[in-house]
Amino acid sequence: MNLAEKLEEIHRLAHRHWMKTGGELGLSYSEFEYLSAIKEQELAAVNDRRVQHLRDIVRVMGVNKASASAMMDKLEKRKLVRVKPCKWDARAKIYVLSKKGDELRQQGKRAYDALLASEAERISQLLETQTLVEPKESVAEEKQPTTSTTPKKKRVKKEKAEPEKSGEQQAQLPQLSLFG
Repeated sequence: MNLAEKLEEIHRLAHRHWMKTGGELGLSYSEFEYLSAIKEQELAAVNDRRVQHLRDIVRVMGVNKASASAMMDKLEKRKLVRVKPCKWDARAKIYVLSKKGDELRQQGKRAYDALLASEAERISQLLETQTLVEPKESVAEEKQPTTSTTPKKKRVKKEKAEPEKSGEQQAQLPQLSLFG
């Protein structure tokens, strides 16, 4: 099993576990991701002595602003996020987790602890590898003959010089123009 297949298997284990746990929590993985990003940005904002806006969440999540805005509206309606007006920019909003949103985020994080506890041996087996990047065999390398050791010389084509056209030959050629 190559590294990509191992990663796929870990992803499958995590996805199945999340579908079960997230369903019990009433939280989709996407919602969990947003709650985690909001918390991450809250902490960064406090450390940098600034406020967080939607653009910060968009940057962290790697989504477009419309998607993030729609999700923020959904999370606000579910009372998982509180929205405050920005005192420096009347157009901007500040997003912070509500107590309920932070509790759900923490429960979501504990779901990964539970996954690791229940599947530790399988995940450890999948993670055992010598290197993180396995060499790829390219199609070109596979087709190269291995018996020949001397490289073939490339042929260089010489371009033939066109004979000069007489004035009469040039007059017979159609005149091309960019404008018709």
